[in-house]
Amino acid sequence: MLRIIPAYLALAIFAVSCAADESDTVQPAADEAAETEAVVAIADEAVAAGDESNGKVLFAPCMACHGVNGEGNMALNAPGIAGQSESYLKRQLWEFKNGQRGSHEGDTAGAQMRPMAATLTDRQAIADVSAYIASLPATVPPATVEGDADNGKKLYGSKCGACHGGGGWGNEALYTPRLTMLGDAYIVRQITNFQEGMRGTGEETQYGKQMAMMAKIVSAEELQDIVAFLNELAANQ
Repeated sequence: MLRIIPAYLALAIFAVSCAADESDTVQPAADEAAETEAVVAIADEAVAAGDESNGKVLFAPCMACHGVNGEGNMALNAPGIAGQSESYLKRQLWEFKNGQRGSHEGDTAGAQMRPMAATLTDRQAIADVSAYIASLPATVPPATVEGDADNGKKLYGSKCGACHGGGGWGNEALYTPRLTMLGDAYIVRQITNFQEGMRGTGEETQYGKQMAMMAKIVSAEELQDIVAFLNELAANQ
């Protein structure tokens, strides 16, 4: 025998049915997003530890600007990179390669790095050359910036040390670079780039955004003093 369903019950069943249909429609998209994230994670995990011997071969084009031993060349706006944090090197090379860094119209020095990073075909190549650079003995670039190192020590301790370490050696866990081998002119330029929005503004530059925020609380005079202190640290390492 057929029974007549009350109107309110029919509406309730219809609502549940629509909700189920909507869920069925949305769920595949969510599953697809999760699957994409999983694929990216797997791709990252698939990168083997850096091969220093292959990295040495890949480093050959870098010598023109960064020097045979990665000592840098301030005349070419190239920082010292020998002995730099491996995690930091990998992240920066990847950001140059995919356009997160060096693509701002005012960052002419950064733009010079982009075609060089493009020669590294994939994440494994980036890992290899980073491993080789990190293995090189760090050098101490000549000081070119003058400032009050004593005041710089205080400023560095309050504004920089938490992430970059008391000795300016950086922190692998925080992806922060070693500062004492970059060169003072390079550091000044990069802090200025952060302040002027040429670095740390992209949606995916999580760590760059943190640095951009800190750079904005450092005045030009304070920056000179901080760099003078870093020069002093470098000379004693």
